[in-house]
Amino acid sequence: MDWFRMYGEFATDPKVQMLSEAMQRRLVMLFCLECSNGIETFHVTERETSIAFALRVSEEALAETKETFVRKGFINDDWTLCNWSKRQYVSDSSTARVKAYREKKKAEAQQRETLPKRSSNAPEQNRTDTEQKETPPPHAQEAFDSRTKFAMTEDWQPDGKTFAAVLTMNALGGQVFEQDQFLEFKSFWIASPDEHRTHAKWEHALAQHLKRDQRIQQASGRTTDGHQNTELSRNPQNHQSRGPQGRHQGSARPGPLSAPDRVRAAIAERDAAAAASGSAVGQDG
Repeated sequence: MDWFRMYGEFATDPKVQMLSEAMQRRLVMLFCLECSNGIETFHVTERETSIAFALRVSEEALAETKETFVRKGFINDDWTLCNWSKRQYVSDSSTARVKAYREKKKAEAQQRETLPKRSSNAPEQNRTDTEQKETPPPHAQEAFDSRTKFAMTEDWQPDGKTFAAVLTMNALGGQVFEQDQFLEFKSFWIASPDEHRTHAKWEHALAQHLKRDQRIQQASGRTTDGHQNTELSRNPQNHQSRGPQGRHQGSARPGPLSAPDRVRAAIAERDAAAAASGSAVGQDG
């Protein structure tokens, strides 16, 4: 939007204030015409006709206006304004700044469009190799981003440090567990490939699994042997690498009782209690 400087002395200048209100308006209109396109842009032979149309006055009124403004020193004989360049400054015009800004933005947009085209000029095989180098394998992504969800795999291992903290938070700190319990947990979830969890969620699920096993063993009257292999809780990965043959001989307790074994154990306990009290067990017992 074009604009020009209009000074406060317009309201106190005797030359201006001695004009009628109509003449003052016409003077301001000349300022606007000069600011917008420049009065000198009007063709000489049609200049007065164009100015009369802009001021909405007749040719007679325009002649009177010109005579008054020339006499007071507001305009020259060709209708150009006197002292206009002294009152206005080149820096006031935002046209040059706006043009430079738009050209800069246009150049930046062209540069952004050119960069992808240049990169696409590379052979397809080279681009594929670059993508493979830049994309880390799934396990590397999981190592760097603990929020990555994944399905259970055969080679998954709980972290020694974090899993020890998880066991403590689940009231299992200092407990020992069999490798079979860990393998049973992985086997169950490998069979459910649609289940995706983060590494921390899998460690928590494993701790809950071990806690349920402990409660089942306690309910069946079995106790935990403190001299069993404790390597799983400290470093499950090392323990698994030893395999089933790597357990401590003589100190490993049997795995969890199956459902039939728990029923047989309950019957045996009832028979032992009946024998101790001297009562006989019926044939249908």
